[in-house]
Amino acid sequence: MHKTIALAAFMAGAVVAPLFAEEAPRSTLVLDASGSMWGQIDGVAKITIARDVMRDLLGALPETQQLGLMVYGHRRKGDCSDIEEVIAPAPGSHGAIVSALDGISPKGKTPLSAAVLQAAEGLRATEEKATVILISDGKETCGLDPCAIGAQLEQTGVDFTLHAIGFGVADEATRAQLQCLAENTGGSYRDASNAAALASALGSVAAAKPAEAPDLPEASLEVPRKAQAGSLVEVAWEGPAEEGDWIGTLAPDAEVGAFSSRIGIDHGNPAPMPAPSKDGRYEVVYVQAASGKVLARQPIEIAPMVASVTAQAEGQTGGKVVVNWQGRGSPKDFIGIAPVADGFPATTFYFETMGPQSQALQMPSQPGAYEIVYIATTDPWEVLARTPISLTDPDLSLKAAPKVARGGEITALWSGTPPNPDNYIALAKRGDALPHVVDYAHTHSHLVRLQAPDQPGEYELRYFYAEGDRIVTSLPIMVE
Repeated sequence: MHKTIALAAFMAGAVVAPLFAEEAPRSTLVLDASGSMWGQIDGVAKITIARDVMRDLLGALPETQQLGLMVYGHRRKGDCSDIEEVIAPAPGSHGAIVSALDGISPKGKTPLSAAVLQAAEGLRATEEKATVILISDGKETCGLDPCAIGAQLEQTGVDFTLHAIGFGVADEATRAQLQCLAENTGGSYRDASNAAALASALGSVAAAKPAEAPDLPEASLEVPRKAQAGSLVEVAWEGPAEEGDWIGTLAPDAEVGAFSSRIGIDHGNPAPMPAPSKDGRYEVVYVQAASGKVLARQPIEIAPMVASVTAQAEGQTGGKVVVNWQGRGSPKDFIGIAPVADGFPATTFYFETMGPQSQALQMPSQPGAYEIVYIATTDPWEVLARTPISLTDPDLSLKAAPKVARGGEITALWSGTPPNPDNYIALAKRGDALPHVVDYAHTHSHLVRLQAPDQPGEYELRYFYAEGDRIVTSLPIMVE
């Protein structure tokens, strides 16, 4: 056994045993044996660490404690029904659980919600207190909502508690999912990033017994009564200011894990909290990370997002059009141009909503019907405003001598409204597909000079748009 694991588990077990003597509810250990448990921490597979820690913990618990073991994801790949009650809760089951742990080999998916439901059903056979201890390293992958499952179990009225341990969980959404599942049953959530932390967390929840809620630190919030959806709201706060504490918005009756927006207190005081993207009534909350509890609440009314874009109704392909805009105050939003089409617009050129509220927008190279759109980068993205624009080609023409000696200089003259000085005139073999170019010059002036090739033949001058490499007009020329 790994020494660090054994030592940490022994220290946890030394605290666990006397507490269990006082009150020992029937308990089921639910172990995640999905494929991700082969991931490593400090060079050791997570499943190996979990087995060793659980083995040491079982050795420290009294044999009279009614314990069971449920495992998911250990028999088949891609099967959301792969859940097995390996050992039913019973006194004297510790040795059987230890033996069963040695034969577990992670393979499949993560049906953690269904496993918790199944464990709860097994413990519900009597009206005694019952506890589920879940060890998982990943999010639900089988379609159920752990947060809703926790609320459903709590509403049954059975004296049932679930404690969740996130083992090596890096994703914040997964952590919130497990935390909500536990808290909805009156249980607790703990993070474990290594063997010692897992031993400590497992020992702590295994030893937990019903008790009065501890006194929580005081906190307070100052927020505006109203704000616009998607804007930044300055939230002044007072609280314990512990690492990981955060401020967020919750819809009415929402659980702490189902926040609409949030920001850590490490972003300052006042904290620039993003308002929800949808309008309605919300609460701004201060959440203590250590306990997962809400320490302060303040109501806030979120008004719909407001944005506008205006521009001329017609423009030239390859040119630029000045766009006037008003937005919700987020520098991550953008103004873009896209072809008129069903569904979400596929923008081709854009600028972010920073700086002046009147900016030039590059136009595509193809003529047609387009829309200039204001897109809010909410989740999901949303078009807040749009205005139509029709693009046509400018009146461009090319002039040059019809013939030129090989190796000689070609002088070309173009006329028309210059959409973009970075456009260019190129010489190419007639009939050759793009991007064949013999020589080219940018249209910074109306007179351009190009070098004829040494090989005689039929060529042509091509006026190209810099954006999109589109040929707008062409002129034949013979190299002799």
